[in-house]
Amino acid sequence: MSKGQSAPFGKWKSPITSELLSAKRIDLQEVTVHESTGKIYLLEGRPAENGRSCIVELSETGNIDVLPQGFNARSAVHEYGGGAFTVSQKDGSLIFTDWTTKGVSSLDPYSGGRHAIVEADPNIRYADFNVHPKISHWVLAVKEDHHSSVVENSLVAIDAGARRVHTIAEGADFYAHPQFSPDGLQVCWLQWNHPDMPWTGTVLFIASWNENGASLKDATAIAGKEGVESVSQPRWGRDGSLFFASDRTSFWQLYCVRKGTSEVRAIRLEGLEDAEFAGPEWLLASCTYVPLGATTLAATYTRNASNRLIVIDVDKESYSDPKLPFRDIRNTAVARVTDTKFVVIGSTATAPDAIYLVDLERPSELQMLKSSANLGLPTLLYSQAVHISFPRVYGEATDGLGHALYLPPHNPEYKAPEGVLPPLIVSLHGGPTAHVGPGLSLISQYWTSRGYAFAHVNYAGSSGYGRVYRDRLNGMWGVADVADAASCVAHLVSTSRVDPSRIGIRGGSAGGYGVLQALCVYPNIWAGGVSLYGISGLKALTQDTHKFESQYAFKLILEDGMSQEEQEKVYCDRSPYYHADKIKAAVLLLQGSEDKVVPPSQTRDMERTIKENGGEVEVVIFDGEGHGFRQGKHVKKAIEEEERWWVKTLLRT
Repeated sequence: MSKGQSAPFGKWKSPITSELLSAKRIDLQEVTVHESTGKIYLLEGRPAENGRSCIVELSETGNIDVLPQGFNARSAVHEYGGGAFTVSQKDGSLIFTDWTTKGVSSLDPYSGGRHAIVEADPNIRYADFNVHPKISHWVLAVKEDHHSSVVENSLVAIDAGARRVHTIAEGADFYAHPQFSPDGLQVCWLQWNHPDMPWTGTVLFIASWNENGASLKDATAIAGKEGVESVSQPRWGRDGSLFFASDRTSFWQLYCVRKGTSEVRAIRLEGLEDAEFAGPEWLLASCTYVPLGATTLAATYTRNASNRLIVIDVDKESYSDPKLPFRDIRNTAVARVTDTKFVVIGSTATAPDAIYLVDLERPSELQMLKSSANLGLPTLLYSQAVHISFPRVYGEATDGLGHALYLPPHNPEYKAPEGVLPPLIVSLHGGPTAHVGPGLSLISQYWTSRGYAFAHVNYAGSSGYGRVYRDRLNGMWGVADVADAASCVAHLVSTSRVDPSRIGIRGGSAGGYGVLQALCVYPNIWAGGVSLYGISGLKALTQDTHKFESQYAFKLILEDGMSQEEQEKVYCDRSPYYHADKIKAAVLLLQGSEDKVVPPSQTRDMERTIKENGGEVEVVIFDGEGHGFRQGKHVKKAIEEEERWWVKTLLRT
């Protein structure tokens, strides 16, 4: 423990402020590179500009905003977006979609000239762009049409010169990753249908490109299977080979189809059989590996929720570790610069998300191009995340181990009174198919530097541990996840790391549902709860959410062969709305007014039933916000409201 001044846990003063986590921070979202010039383009979200996403050219002489004022380069496909912009390797122009108008434009980053290549229609959305390598007026994209109550997705080719959109693949519920081959003669893409999500079952296709007819022919399925095999991130190599990740072994491993062949070959890397080279694709255009030279890949992998970056020799099926310090790497994070250079967005144990230039000839000379936050804080301030695995002592299935990242309270300026254990904040991630990594998280440090212990629970169903662990939540959402949260608390209490009388639980979206459900199922554990845009009624969720997730919940909640009566019982049993009478802790509900994923009605319903049952609850609605808070003033207020809640419920002052 620190030798600083004595003060109670939770009352330490910290230089990590709500301003630092809001208006003074940016979100590094996507990166692409014009390889012939080496120009690097970053998409950054700016809370200080009401959450606007701006395209920025990065250089050693200074960073330049290339997106004109008044535009917001953010996509709305699948509601979560991703793939909002790309660069033409032929002429260096940028293709982007605008959040407000939903139009698609071509932008000359040198002159600033912009022209529309698709007529803006607020009911049609585009994303996941890829430009033909030789004829730059052809642009592939995913299209999502909202003109009718039945949303239709398709794969299209945009003729930028004629401003015409040609449908080249349709009939599936979803499409992703359309890409021209290096010679421009072929196109690859992923597609899938309900009830699958991208991480449960997708199919990879290749077809020949017919430029004259703006169409595809001889489409062939290469890999993937509905409900069984998830294929992710197809990407052409420089010689025309096709790479992709597949979880056919239970872990997303890398595979290759050599040019001129149809044989799928596994890239077997000894010692990394349980590593995951891809993740759940909530956002379009994920990129966690890139071909560098003819036979080399720069690739990130996840093991026990932590990332590493390696360089793979495909022919030799070997790899080298450049020993880069990253602990957590973003899903849209890697882009090639040259055969030996690439850029990557990642965080380390002591630095938040930043974009770095890596030169494999001098990997120790890592060059930071831009950070998400200019902290100016001593690294000694930060609590180090420790991966823990704990026995399951709660729930219906107690076999195996659950996982979490534990951060003890830490601030070198303070020490706690002798014999006192700290309050604990348990955090449940969204998804629920996702995970939290050990890279520096400022929101975690906000709490640990004030004297709270903090635990990110990667509960059953989380990614980062293989498909068997992900599938453990099937039919058990609201049971297995909250049981893991309770078991994590039991482990930390049994090892004398936290005060059992001062335990809080927080989470957003699916994690917000987990908060409410945990408060109902295990009411004696928690002293307080904070649910951000959390689900309160499961049946209402299945009836009132967007297309992408409209059937996601069924597999998580229900078992095959259930009668209608049995289904209704499960919906009721696992919906916090019907069990608010069991909640003993005070609850804070934070919600965006424009949320299309978890509508505000869910929060208002939960507020009403808690009050009707005599519980303590407060609601804060953030006007203009959707699923997650982007505007700086709202991010700041949400943090401050949560801190007020923990002071009230965990410090009891």
